[in-house]
Amino acid sequence: MAEVFVSYGHATTLQAMQVAKALRGLGYEVWRDEDLPPHRDYSEVIEERLRAAKAVVVVWSADAVKSQWVRAEAEIAREAGTLVQLSLDGAPLPLPFNRIQCADLKSWNGDLEAPGWLKVVGSIAELVGVRAPTVEEDGPARLALPDKPSIAVLPFDNLSGDSEQEYFADAITEDIITALSRWRWFFVIARNSSFTYKGAAVDVRRVGLELGVRYVLEGSVRKVGQRVRLTAQLVDCADGSHVCAHKYDRDLVDLLSLQDELTEEVVRAIEPAMLIRENVRLSRKKPNDYSALDCFQRGMWHLNKVSADHYEPAIALFREAIARDPDLALGYIGLSRILYGGATVYGWSAHGEQDLEESYRAAKRAIELDPGDADAYFACSGAALYLSLHEEALAMAQKSVALNPNSAYGQFRLAQVLIYAGRADEAIEPILHSLRHSPFDPQMGAMLGALALAQYQAKDYAAAVAPAREATLHNFPAGYALLGAALARLGRLEEAHEALPAELLNRFVTDAPRLATYLDPGDRDHFMGGLLAAVGGTPAEPAPGLNPG
Repeated sequence: MAEVFVSYGHATTLQAMQVAKALRGLGYEVWRDEDLPPHRDYSEVIEERLRAAKAVVVVWSADAVKSQWVRAEAEIAREAGTLVQLSLDGAPLPLPFNRIQCADLKSWNGDLEAPGWLKVVGSIAELVGVRAPTVEEDGPARLALPDKPSIAVLPFDNLSGDSEQEYFADAITEDIITALSRWRWFFVIARNSSFTYKGAAVDVRRVGLELGVRYVLEGSVRKVGQRVRLTAQLVDCADGSHVCAHKYDRDLVDLLSLQDELTEEVVRAIEPAMLIRENVRLSRKKPNDYSALDCFQRGMWHLNKVSADHYEPAIALFREAIARDPDLALGYIGLSRILYGGATVYGWSAHGEQDLEESYRAAKRAIELDPGDADAYFACSGAALYLSLHEEALAMAQKSVALNPNSAYGQFRLAQVLIYAGRADEAIEPILHSLRHSPFDPQMGAMLGALALAQYQAKDYAAAVAPAREATLHNFPAGYALLGAALARLGRLEEAHEALPAELLNRFVTDAPRLATYLDPGDRDHFMGGLLAAVGGTPAEPAPGLNPG
């Protein structure tokens, strides 16, 4: 069966032939109705080929919009997730197709570098895969894309007018390459290959073909007096579109510190942008076509919904990732994370102790498979903490941060472990770093809860109130308990009781059947004292010297 099905109105037959020819030139097997066999019912053949195709290219025109055949074929493709749309004349599309991206090919003359055509080819490549390498007469070979999200960081341009600042632009580029390489689910082109483009005017789409990557990061550095401006743009090589673009202005005080800060800012911005783009790409695939890495990424999409409804689908996808590739560390990391989350603070598991033990084993296996993956240590630290292995949990958290200082989750885990180890004062800075690094994180409720708990255990009850209250807005059940306890310690018992009435306390206990244990039982008693006061027990004594206000 052909990989690509072309649907069109009869008035645009010549253009449809041109589309089919161009796709065949890229190595795709293409079917359109000129290939109908004379001995079979044509409607049966069309439906058979349509449903078997991995990509259905609908060539919209005023004629096609009026065609019931084209609209029916487009609807089947839309439901199957195989629809790729292009418009030849800009005619308004019917519902629901006018709500789906459509490439603009008005006046297209067969130019294979036209932006609209590159968008079509990029969508087909996502649905079908890149075909065998082809070489244009004066163009580059097309390298197959890796399974992982792939990126090349081009040398940042020095716009300072000062050749002595060239080293600073190069250093920023190298640091970003190094930082991105620490994310084990990214494929990052090495520095020596990226720097072959230094000083040249490049077409990022051509770079994508030559290096076999889906994204390119390009940027510039300009120094004027004691100010530095850095710009960075993440570009999708399929169509040259900007995924995100950012500008940073900083005072030049400490050059090395500035270099670190700018690197972190850039990575902080582009890491989630790439993952969001990858999830959109993956959502167009059929589950039967998922690779092990696809299963992991889709599992992470469910995990990040932080919802009981997405708990079982996430587990199933992580298990499928492991089944498809038992040596993929990421599959075990995802499984470990969803199992200990469901078994502890979120209370989704029906057999928490068993799941927690499996979570710990899965994280250990991930470390065996990839000792350089910071997320493996992050997951292991979480499972160890809830198993009351405080010393191991702390060592694993510290290792995670050492391997990837830019990981918001690594900093979050370090803070969490420090709290339960009785070092709440030390926990505040890493959790603030985590919140700065990922200000819109799907795990925001847990992160805010950790900040509130650190401040509470450090006896800064007033500071704990705001993050605890905000954690409740992110559907984090323990946030109510933290808010009530902090208000009670401030002597605001009426507010504390309103924040944590009996039904909310019951929800807290029901939704969180297992909590991390404190290394020092006195820290647990300190928290429970505030909690009991909030629900109407003996009023908690404010900390010495604290004005309950």
